[in-house]
Amino acid sequence: MELDPDMIVGKEIATLLSNGVYPPIFHRFRAIGLYVIRIFKDFQWIYVIVDDRVPVSLKTGLPVFGRCQAAHELWVPIIEKAYAKLHGCYENLVSGYVDEGIQELTGMQPEKILIRNEKTGLFPHKMIEQYYGGENGFWDFLLARDSDGCLLGCSIKGNGKEGPLVIDGQPTGLILNHAYGINDVMELEDPNDKNNKLRLLRLRNPWGNSEWLGAWSGDSPEVKKYKRVIERYIHSLPPDEQFDLDADDGTFLMHYDDWKDHMSTLFLNCDFPEDWTGVRFQSKWTKSNSGGLPNVNQQDIKERYATNPQFMIRPAYDCELMFSMTQTGGRLPKEGQYLDYPFAETLHYAAAGVFKLNQG
Repeated sequence: MELDPDMIVGKEIATLLSNGVYPPIFHRFRAIGLYVIRIFKDFQWIYVIVDDRVPVSLKTGLPVFGRCQAAHELWVPIIEKAYAKLHGCYENLVSGYVDEGIQELTGMQPEKILIRNEKTGLFPHKMIEQYYGGENGFWDFLLARDSDGCLLGCSIKGNGKEGPLVIDGQPTGLILNHAYGINDVMELEDPNDKNNKLRLLRLRNPWGNSEWLGAWSGDSPEVKKYKRVIERYIHSLPPDEQFDLDADDGTFLMHYDDWKDHMSTLFLNCDFPEDWTGVRFQSKWTKSNSGGLPNVNQQDIKERYATNPQFMIRPAYDCELMFSMTQTGGRLPKEGQYLDYPFAETLHYAAAGVFKLNQG
């Protein structure tokens, strides 16, 4: 049944806009060549309406910016056009993080986990290993998040460098300051050693080319040795996820050890199970409650720190709790101003502290 938008008012509109990606109020747009894209921005769903006219190259006739691998598909440039309309222009879409982009498409909670940091020598993922129980902890963490339906990605920090990652004069096929999607985390049976599991990740370069050249790449000894195992795995995937290891299509396998040694950052977006409960608080720092940090152990400094915004939480029973603090993004134009990524002019450093309060 088609609904007449003129008959929909007030709460009815709010209800329709919250029911699904394409609520009935938008169904008739399709007939006149309009598309409605739902984007999660500044902690709320925003509906952006665009047509199917996209900028194309006069030389190739192809879309100038993002495009689908299949020439007859338009969903990538349509989504990109909606992003450009929301942010003022295509140029404002340059750079960003995987998890933040996924959040804007899905509403899933983003999280960044530093795998390694050559400058400091810190390996934060080791804390996860301890939490999950020993040296296998980070792998168990990846398996758990993958099975939870989280969306995963990763990147290699360039520390000021751009372009291909070359180690000891040998190209790796990986690219610095470039994001990869993690499409699968799996343990495959090793027919030569029943007590051993093959820990592999299936990654994809969104460019659709330029793949990893090391162990478990298309023509590697590992792939030749375990060809039947890999073919069985590929055939077990849904048709639209099956891939050809020999093709330069951006999809490739990496062993967990190689992945952990080369990647710097893990991006994930949590799709919380139905039995989880969420709550969102809105607050802000003002002149009266900006208490700073307790950088000196003095009573007046600690009392000043206590004026910062606080939220008291008392779980009814033992549970796992996740919290995130975020602020309005700088990508949206401000009064006609267009700022460069990472928008240092609009974003502010902030610290979050977690304390256990005694009775009373």
